[in-house]
Amino acid sequence: MPGEDTRDDRFRAGESVSWRGMAANLALVAFKLAAGIIGKSSAMVADAAHSASDMLATFGVIVSFRISKRPADEDHPYGHGKAEPVAAKLVGAILIVAGSGIAIEAVRRIIARDFVRPGLIALIAAVASVVVKEAMFQTAAATARRIRSSALMAEAFHHRSDALSSVGTFAGILGGRLGLPILDPIAGLVVAVMIVWMGLKIIRASSDELMDAQTDPETINSVWVAAASVGGVCDVHSIAMRKYGGDSYVDLRIGVDPSISVVMGHEIAMQVEGAIRLECPNVRGVLVHVDPESVHVDDPEGHPLPGQGLNGRGGTGKVMHGMNVQ
Repeated sequence: MPGEDTRDDRFRAGESVSWRGMAANLALVAFKLAAGIIGKSSAMVADAAHSASDMLATFGVIVSFRISKRPADEDHPYGHGKAEPVAAKLVGAILIVAGSGIAIEAVRRIIARDFVRPGLIALIAAVASVVVKEAMFQTAAATARRIRSSALMAEAFHHRSDALSSVGTFAGILGGRLGLPILDPIAGLVVAVMIVWMGLKIIRASSDELMDAQTDPETINSVWVAAASVGGVCDVHSIAMRKYGGDSYVDLRIGVDPSISVVMGHEIAMQVEGAIRLECPNVRGVLVHVDPESVHVDDPEGHPLPGQGLNGRGGTGKVMHGMNVQ
């Protein structure tokens, strides 16, 4: 099926970026650790530790892709896409821990006045780290936006946090070599605050996805336009959307002429579903609730107009796609 091919391509793209990031991080950790030891730069050693935490986060993202691509089953009828925001939370937590560790060490060095003049190799390693990690951020972020993955986007920002950490490390090492060694821990403290803040933002965004916050107004607007364009739809009362990995599931209520039959209402619902799927390829599930147009905000139960029944019968006459309610 074309949809399945697209899903497979999505996971392949995400895993490919993550594995390449893992390999690049491994090389960076080895280089920065050696440079920190040889160049006598504790800031560079801490930077290497931060890059090592990237590897743990990347591994969590890869695992989330493996889980997320599992098909829906009896216990998980919507699939396993929520594994991705769970992994994003893990990445955010790792950032907070890493940033806190850097901050504590920076404060300790300031208080103890533990300053040294680092070697040139540490400065070179810092420059290399900034360039490589920013390139990794750009690659991962572009792919994350394309495949709509919160986990990969969190990984991308982890790369960005490492680049920022290396900027602070560069400033500190340069200051140390120019006779201002206190700049090293001060820069480390500033970067640590930025890393913790980034981790908190990632956790907030992933929490919104887990709790089905309506954070994609563009798709919701496209759903509204598609539903409203179908003949027989008098109004679109409400739209709610849930995100599972790169897929979205939509629930909406439409108003139709109260004099039509249940079968006709069902047919309109089918057309609405088809129009939404055509307009929004990332929407995998659509649940259409059909109300008589007499339903208003102050009449959410779907009562017909006073003195009127549907097809000569009493009752609310509501139709849910796949289920008739009399």
